[in-house]
Amino acid sequence: MEIQIRRAVITDAPAIASIHVRGWQAAYVGIVPTEHLDALSIPARTATWAASIEAGGTPDGGEIHVAEMGGVVVGWLTCGASRDVGAPVHVGELHGIYVDPDIWGEGVGLALMDACIAELRAKGFRRATLWVLAENDAARSWYERRGWSFDGTETVFSVAGHDLQEVRYAREL
Repeated sequence: MEIQIRRAVITDAPAIASIHVRGWQAAYVGIVPTEHLDALSIPARTATWAASIEAGGTPDGGEIHVAEMGGVVVGWLTCGASRDVGAPVHVGELHGIYVDPDIWGEGVGLALMDACIAELRAKGFRRATLWVLAENDAARSWYERRGWSFDGTETVFSVAGHDLQEVRYAREL
C-alpha cells in the first residue's frame, strides 16, 4: 500500500496522540518507568497535539507531518530548526518520529525520515540532528542504518522521577 506524507490537520490529532502513546508504550518498556507508561493518556495527548496543529506547529517550532496508508494516519513526525542551545543556524533537527507499532517494519518510518530530510534541505539546513534514548538500541540501530551517527553529545532528563540518558545523532544533509 502506498504511503502518503502530508502536513497534519486538526482532525489528525487523535490518531497522532494514539500513535504517540502506543509508540512510547511499545518502544520504551524496560527503559521508561512502567508507571509512567501506564499513565500516558491519549485524550490528554490529543488536546496537546490539537493545540500544536492549530498553532501551526509544535511549541519549539517543529512542523507536524503525518503518514497515511489507505487514508489512515499510521505515523507522524516533527522537524525544524535545531532546539539545541547555541546550535548554528544551518543545523536542523528531527524532533520526533513515531509509527503505529502494529506496522513497524513496513517502511512508514523510512518514508517519514525521507520527508523530514527533504524538508530540512529545502529550508537550507546543511546538517541534521536528533535525540534518542541511550538505551533504545532498536532505534539507535535503525538510525545508524540510515546514515545517522552518535556525535558524542549526551544529556539527562527526568521522567517520573527517573533519570534517562539521551544521546545525539547527526548527519550531513
